Amino acid sequence: MKKRKIARILSTALAISIIAAMAAGCGQNSDPGSGGTGENVSGGEGSYKDTITIAHWEEPTTLDPQAQGKMSCGAVSTQIYDTLVTLDENSQPVPCLAESWEQIDDTTFRFHLRDGVKFHNGDTLTAEDVRYTIERACTNPGSSSTFITFDPENTKVIDDLTVEIKLKSPDASIYDTLNGQRGAIVSKRAIEEMGEDAFGHAPVGTGPYKLEEWVTGTELHLTANEDYWGEAPKTPNLVYKIITESANRVIEMETGNADICLNVLASEVPRLQEAEGIRVEMEPGYQYTTITFNMQDPVLSDVRLRQALAYAIDREAIVDAVYGDTATVADSIMPTTILGAKTYDPNMYDVDAAKQLIAEAGYADGVTLNFVVQPLEEMQRLTEAVQNMWKQIGVETNVSTAEVAAYLAQGNTLQVGIRNGSASDPASTLIIYDSAFGDRLNSNNADLDKMLADAKAIYNTEERAEAYYDICDYLWEEKWTIPLAFKNTIYAVSDKVEGFEFDRMNYLKMENIQVLE
Repeated sequence: MKKRKIARILSTALAISIIAAMAAGCGQNSDPGSGGTGENVSGGEGSYKDTITIAHWEEPTTLDPQAQGKMSCGAVSTQIYDTLVTLDENSQPVPCLAESWEQIDDTTFRFHLRDGVKFHNGDTLTAEDVRYTIERACTNPGSSSTFITFDPENTKVIDDLTVEIKLKSPDASIYDTLNGQRGAIVSKRAIEEMGEDAFGHAPVGTGPYKLEEWVTGTELHLTANEDYWGEAPKTPNLVYKIITESANRVIEMETGNADICLNVLASEVPRLQEAEGIRVEMEPGYQYTTITFNMQDPVLSDVRLRQALAYAIDREAIVDAVYGDTATVADSIMPTTILGAKTYDPNMYDVDAAKQLIAEAGYADGVTLNFVVQPLEEMQRLTEAVQNMWKQIGVETNVSTAEVAAYLAQGNTLQVGIRNGSASDPASTLIIYDSAFGDRLNSNNADLDKMLADAKAIYNTEERAEAYYDICDYLWEEKWTIPLAFKNTIYAVSDKVEGFEFDRMNYLKMENIQVLE
């Protein structure tokens, strides 16, 4: 393949957005920002608060981007770190820490970094930090499955501002991977000096905000990065208040003690919509909820049993009861906002067909399954509904709960679980079906692995979509999972908030947001 100067041959519209991004920070507009003074900021319409208070649904387990496995971590760390590229509304890459790049061949990408970018510890960003980050992402258990096609041994520094990233095989999702929080660039020196565990609670990035204080179980304080390479954040301080009870997060909004509420539950939307001075921001996102099966379990390895379990679930009734108008019944393996999502008739509820299939599988007298879920309100309600529906076909469930760390630690020993996921690229969304992913599904299927690898290697968008349609066909029939719902991303926002830009992943960027006094 001839060398392609990707960053130089973009369309006119994209080129304009690149110029704006090069002048500002990642994903920022070109409006002048306020300084990080810690005092009230005067605007054309009045004074703004010097602190934005965000009601956060869960305490992050770590702010180390390569060790993250949860959206609650990324919601905070997205303020602290930058990535090489970001994606625009059409999922096309635009500059961030890399101001330009070129694709040398199907497995070689050369990135040219901005000059003079500073980490929060004062060190200057170099290509070695990027190389180190890629190597780390490929070896850390929290990110290695996402970076499975990356080749850390042959990724190399060309000079202080140029890094060449190598892939083991072609990967059309490279920009999505580099844009994700697991691809956020970290300071090599900071990690080597303080150690992996300490870094997760004292992160050093190049982002518009830096961590000032973490009060365990209570809140996180972030302050503006005075050396940020882009525009200064418009509000100097952020406070993430950890409030696990959804009703209490709503109260914080109603009383004016919080300006923004993340990850609003469907059950709270009607109340928030009636509240004075609060608006609900809600759009279809990338979030999905699905039942997962351990494919190596001797009981669940029988496709007839899995199909019976799927037919026994009235998904429309479940979605209506748990999510109301804030979600739709899943009619594909992955959200239809994602490339390659093929849709099907979701109305498969048929108890008689389920009973026939479970009898054919040899379980006419019933079977008991172990069902492990996280102790979240949404999970509990879903589990109870599914449990009652499966009883109709003679399936009993031993339900147990486990906090996220314990839940994830069980890995591929789980029999049945419920997964909430969110990703914007088909390769990232379907990675749970790859044998390399390991936990929960425990797939170990060479044919599907090849289908996934082949689809990921296709750079032509239309051809890639067709490949994922075939994968959707296979998974919809085989029922490795039972997709339940595609959920809207929901925020509650004070009417005093300005500069809010919706993010489907719940990774709300805060640097352009201001709150009127």
